[in-house]
Amino acid sequence: MRRLFPAAALMGSSGNSLLMRTPRRGLKQVTFEGRAIIIRDQDKLHEGNTGLARGYTFADFVGALNKQIFFWPGVAAGPIDSGMRHFERYEDERPLILRIDFESLHDVNPRAVPLFCRYNSGSPRCTPPHGRKSPRGPNTFLSAADFKETPSKVVEVTFSAEIILPPKTEFGTHPCGPWKRLL
Repeated sequence: MRRLFPAAALMGSSGNSLLMRTPRRGLKQVTFEGRAIIIRDQDKLHEGNTGLARGYTFADFVGALNKQIFFWPGVAAGPIDSGMRHFERYEDERPLILRIDFESLHDVNPRAVPLFCRYNSGSPRCTPPHGRKSPRGPNTFLSAADFKETPSKVVEVTFSAEIILPPKTEFGTHPCGPWKRLL
């Protein structure tokens, strides 16, 4: 298909819309355009660790997560540390890793607006010393104009619409390669 879709689009198309606002515990299989697709778990997503913005519910936040396609930023040698930790969590499942140059992604998806997050949005943590909860809300994902941090503070890059994979997309079994061109 050479396309990526937000989990919400996959779940909605398969008639599993009840999953859209509830964290997925374990993998979920859906049918999309006649294909069986496995959607990753949200096992690290716990309401008790989230400091939700006023008027924003946990179900709202889960729904917002499910409307995004997630990428870990990085360099040619591999993703940032959060991306490596994420890979290590699922390494035994032998996931396929995609490597996509941001410029080529933008070239084939010129209307897609990248959003930026300064933390792993789906794995909120309480931080010491007083157990401060991770902030989550409508400002979790910000446009470049609204992201007031330096580029080195970007932990996730997301898109809230279908993404076409550029011809330069590569795949591998490890975030540091080796890489092969996706046919």
